[in-house]
Amino acid sequence: MEGKKHHTKEHHAHVKHPHARARKSPVQKYVFGAVVFVVLVAVIAGLIYLASKSGELRLSRQREIAAVVNDEQITTAYLDEQYDRVPETYREFITKSMLLNQTINEVLLLQEAKKQGIEVTKADVEDEISSAMEKAGVTEDQLEERLKEQNISRDYLEELYMKQLTINQLLEKVVFTNIKVADSEIEGFYSSRIRAMHILVETEEEANSMIEQLKKVSLGKIESKFSELAKAESIDPSAATNGGDLGEFSRGQMVPAFEAAAFALEDYAFTAEPVQTQFGYHIILRLPKTQNLEEQYDSINELLLTQKKAQAVPIYLDQLRSKAKVEVLYTEEVESGK
Repeated sequence: MEGKKHHTKEHHAHVKHPHARARKSPVQKYVFGAVVFVVLVAVIAGLIYLASKSGELRLSRQREIAAVVNDEQITTAYLDEQYDRVPETYREFITKSMLLNQTINEVLLLQEAKKQGIEVTKADVEDEISSAMEKAGVTEDQLEERLKEQNISRDYLEELYMKQLTINQLLEKVVFTNIKVADSEIEGFYSSRIRAMHILVETEEEANSMIEQLKKVSLGKIESKFSELAKAESIDPSAATNGGDLGEFSRGQMVPAFEAAAFALEDYAFTAEPVQTQFGYHIILRLPKTQNLEEQYDSINELLLTQKKAQAVPIYLDQLRSKAKVEVLYTEEVESGK
């Protein structure tokens, strides 16, 4: 059934999609004898003709309609328009099928927001744009210039914000309202992280030479001496500015050999032997954290809350999809057959 045409201008979530299946009408052959053979041939020929016409009509529809979501159409023209907005540098990684599935998710969310009675006003949109401009330090004239450079109209920008605000309000109301972070989770996250510095060199001999130098340095001066060596000798490009300081990190963020050595150290201790990885040879110094749990509490809570919200969205989308009627007509094969 043909429904209303969808003119959505933005896409948000990214999920796998089904491929449209070609329909095959089996032709059963009944042989009654030589007398009906000619008639049978004529019938078969007619069926083949009708099947070919049906296939042509379906392919034509596929070329016009990319998908139907609860009777709301996403046109192929819209899909082409959105793909044209993707910067050339990203097109190697983003296909039209990916964009289509993002749009399907967006349509599902907007449809659900309407059911929930969520409405965003033009004033809400203007306030959000003004707030974003203020945070970015952008004037109205600068915004208009940037929109012009990217061939984006003000109306299109406002439509993007309208949809995004609507979806955000839906998620806050239905999905995020019961998501909380326990104190034990915050404490566990804090205690699971360490702070370290490193010096990276090409050879084991160089690393051993630096370790011998560090052994002669007092505990109170070890951090400054380590930073000095990192800036002068490390082949890590960032060491020239940060003195080899890696900040805080958790397990799983570094390559295994580096991680094992770093987490085995006590504060102010450095590796007695070079640590070899695919990058070269490391000397690692573990340091105390710069902030205690109380000082990091709010930032850790916000980080874990954001992670939980990000994990909840795909689950919610799966629930919406399971209740929706989604027909995907577009495939890369249809595109190549244009």
